Amino acid sequence: MTDTPLEYLKFVGEAKGLNGPELREQIDRVIQQTKIEDVKNRPISSLSKGYKQRVGIAQALLGNPRVIILDEPTVGLDPIQIIEIRDLIRELGRDHTVIFSSHILSEVQAICDQVLIISRGKLVAFDQPENLEKLLLAPNEITITSPAREEEIKDILSHINHLVDVTIKKEGAYTKAHIKTDHEDVYEISRQIFFGFAEKNKALLEMALKKTDLEDIFIELTEKSNSIEARESKEVDQ
Repeated sequence: MTDTPLEYLKFVGEAKGLNGPELREQIDRVIQQTKIEDVKNRPISSLSKGYKQRVGIAQALLGNPRVIILDEPTVGLDPIQIIEIRDLIRELGRDHTVIFSSHILSEVQAICDQVLIISRGKLVAFDQPENLEKLLLAPNEITITSPAREEEIKDILSHINHLVDVTIKKEGAYTKAHIKTDHEDVYEISRQIFFGFAEKNKALLEMALKKTDLEDIFIELTEKSNSIEARESKEVDQ
């Protein structure tokens, strides 16, 4: 019977060829690593999903594998359990290669050192998250927020060159403008916008480059991959 985490870990350890003092030592180590000491003698069926996930990770650690594969380890967990599992995965990454599969891309971005994006069975990207962000960052886009009126913002921006598109909309008590520029130095344009508002004695509450996240990257790369595949398939059919 493998009713409790302790019994289950003993069963898995023996299946992996561990026995005697080595088995007991490794079980104690993985119980401590995954913080399941308080529930090790409770029936697994009575445990929360978070603890069940920890028990699953604990058995994977037996035998001290070089590579650990975790598939959607935080699905169905509450926010506190998700944070705890994320912290555990980071700790494991110090001593093991952890392959972490997830469709929750914000989680991938928060945990992983390297990201692989697969579309229709093909690898379309493999790099550090920050490098993928730089690849798809739109440096020619600026968003500003100000209490100034739309006409006042238009007047300030009319004196700045290299603005190719400006979209302005009212949001409550403030006005937001999305600006595109063809200037190669977006910081120079940002500087001109800042001093333009200062010269007119108008407050500039926010100025930010448009940043991309891993979800944007995933969508762009997979759509591009699917488009190429569809075109190649059409050419073959012809």
